[in-house]
Amino acid sequence: MSNPISKWIKDIMEKNEDIESQFEERLAENSINSVKHRDLSKLNVRDKGFYLTEPRSRAPDHFFVAHSTLKANKAGLNSSAHAMEFYNEQGRKKREHMLAKFSSESGDNI
Repeated sequence: MSNPISKWIKDIMEKNEDIESQFEERLAENSINSVKHRDLSKLNVRDKGFYLTEPRSRAPDHFFVAHSTLKANKAGLNSSAHAMEFYNEQGRKKREHMLAKFSSESGDNI
């Protein structure tokens, strides 16, 4: 006759085969999860048309670049409202000049 406490302990203890099968299962799960993690972390961030969206929190406002030749001028105030007015005025003058030039050329051809 055996000791009932020893028999109870032996019945409750895990078998080596069970421990090894659980280990193999965990190993397989972890290898699958590591491959998933690697694949997800290597996504293509430069997909089609990536350059069309603005990733920054605000749009680029660096169009009015100060230059030493414009130092004493309104355009010398980098990225300011004065520089914007200066360049807008320059654009208006250029547009008027081009309109006058092309209207005079088209008038000569008629």
